[in-house]
Amino acid sequence: MSSSLDFLFNPESVAVVGASPREGSVGRAILENLLSGFKGRVYPVNPKYEEILGLRSYPSVRDLPESPDLVVITVRAELVPRIVEDSGVKGARGVIVVSGGFAESGEEGARLERLIVEIARRYGMRLVGPNCIGVYDALSGVDTFFIPKTRMRRPPIGSIAVVSQSGAFLTTFMDYIATEGVGIVRAINIGNKADVDEVDLIDYLAGKDDTSVIMLYLEDVKPGRGQHLMEAALRARRMGKRVVFLKGGRTASGARAASSHTAALAGDYRVASSAAGQVGMIETGGPVEFLDAAKALAKGRLPRGRRVGIITHAGGPGVIATDLLVMSGLEVPELPRDVQGRLRSVFPRRVAVRNPVDLTGDASEEDYEKALRIVLGSGAVDIGFVIAYIQPPTISKRVGEVIARAQEEHPEIPLVVVTGGSREGEELAAELNARGILAYTRLEGAVAGSRALYLASRELCAAEWRIAPWRQCTPGRKMLEHEALALAERYGLPVPRYCLATSEDEAEECAKRLSTKMAAKIVSPVVVHKSDIGGVILGVEGPEGARSAFRRIRASYLNHGLPPEGFKGVLFMETAPPGIEVFVGGKWDKSFGPVVLAGSGGVLVELLRDVAVRVAPLNECEARSMVKSTMVSRLLEGYRSVRGSLEPVVKAVLAVSDMLEREPIAEVDVNPLIVSGDKGYAVDVRIVRCREG
Repeated sequence: MSSSLDFLFNPESVAVVGASPREGSVGRAILENLLSGFKGRVYPVNPKYEEILGLRSYPSVRDLPESPDLVVITVRAELVPRIVEDSGVKGARGVIVVSGGFAESGEEGARLERLIVEIARRYGMRLVGPNCIGVYDALSGVDTFFIPKTRMRRPPIGSIAVVSQSGAFLTTFMDYIATEGVGIVRAINIGNKADVDEVDLIDYLAGKDDTSVIMLYLEDVKPGRGQHLMEAALRARRMGKRVVFLKGGRTASGARAASSHTAALAGDYRVASSAAGQVGMIETGGPVEFLDAAKALAKGRLPRGRRVGIITHAGGPGVIATDLLVMSGLEVPELPRDVQGRLRSVFPRRVAVRNPVDLTGDASEEDYEKALRIVLGSGAVDIGFVIAYIQPPTISKRVGEVIARAQEEHPEIPLVVVTGGSREGEELAAELNARGILAYTRLEGAVAGSRALYLASRELCAAEWRIAPWRQCTPGRKMLEHEALALAERYGLPVPRYCLATSEDEAEECAKRLSTKMAAKIVSPVVVHKSDIGGVILGVEGPEGARSAFRRIRASYLNHGLPPEGFKGVLFMETAPPGIEVFVGGKWDKSFGPVVLAGSGGVLVELLRDVAVRVAPLNECEARSMVKSTMVSRLLEGYRSVRGSLEPVVKAVLAVSDMLEREPIAEVDVNPLIVSGDKGYAVDVRIVRCREG
């Protein structure tokens, strides 16, 4: 799979269509970048010129003296199909379409985009873009970024690869990486990703020995590609590579439907974020954290757990670091008493020894050495977080030697260092990084790096990924409740006994059959929230009570001015015992397919928004982890006098996962699932099928 993209990063020859000698043109900038570093052959293609920048210019791709590995196209959109065709006829392996004016510009552009992909596939070529800046490879020197090197620095060579949907983000980020001194091996902008996309590139880059970290910036995931992205990220992880993920458009909601809790709670970003976490991608919140995390994974060692030991000579930064680390999901535990005792035996009383270990402002290199030896040798921490600002006169850059020795003596515990103090602090950070010890000049950076190391070390529930069958699915017909209950029951959801009545006589028969206290609920395709129109009556008992409930619900429905034909009857259901109200739901996502939700239920489900999201199919490990990540799990596991059980919810989550995978269903709401003891009762089930045709 990976070899199919070698033409992008290590071509022997590149043709630039639309090359120009004109100052400031895109074609000239690409030619200049290629000529300054690319080790292969470069061919300008432009019928207006015989020579460009000292190279012979050819009138068309067909006129080139050889079949180019890569053709870079910079002409107007309407001219691109013919050039892609010429490239295929000539035997090119692939094309990069820098030109804009395709799907991002409207329907005509979308038609052109489909056409160029069709042409490329006909000739067995791969296509990058359109609407992109292409590729940069630090090893081969291929550089189709049309930003001159005087306006965008190229970072030093390292082991990080960057994949970006946005060209503008990538160029500014490349500049930022270079100023931070972090090395990359290659970068690519996929633009409209009409053919080559993030899945192809993760697969390719994961197979490269020179790549340790893949940075991925995405604004969307194309329909049907979400689960393939998850599968590719898992494959990369198994090969020892880590994917650091930044999602653009996080505040944009997915399509909302007022009738569905699920649609409101599982927007596009939540699904993408959950998918990333399931397969071990390290999600970050912004460009700075994006780089901080990648730097950690490129340089740092993976810890055995989440316990962080802080050693500092600066009290305030130690406190702030503690807060930030804990808020990031790490632990800063109090050190065991015997460890505190050993510290107390070698330090004066003013030194705090609980964690953080605060050596105070007059600390020396020798103090750091003693503290590191005791804390790292205690077995009580998994990450050593060292704050060593080169500002007080009692300390110097020699503390770097102390830190380096401590890392050599304890290779199983990654050290993350924060330093500063004018130029000397920056030099110390650079020296430590050069020695393979992770160092930052900002607290936030060190925290992001520590978090990334921990997340990369976690075991995943999804060791493998089974892709669910794909289908086109938009919301269609809402199933009547008795139909929904029957389907839910078939998949193992714990449905109470129920009976549908379409008349008062049938209501009486239902009461006799159930012979228990009942809830009566309207059955209607036009009613969204039953209780809002008096469509729910609780505590119904006996045949006469059932007849009365039927009359009252039908009358209330009609009094609200709703169409008579929309009244389909009254559902009688045995009353569930008191318990904890939980929400379990699911939807078919346009990018990732079946998505399951679980969390706090009842009427406050959208207000509390205590909901976890996972992409199905789920195994029991993931279902349990999902439920335990919610606040309602504290009630289910026992809180004061409230008692429940996780098991009914875990089983319901797995049932919804199975149902979404196998049935043409757009949305499922089970709200509430009442958990009483170790039993669950799905007392309200709403299912919307996929639209037919």
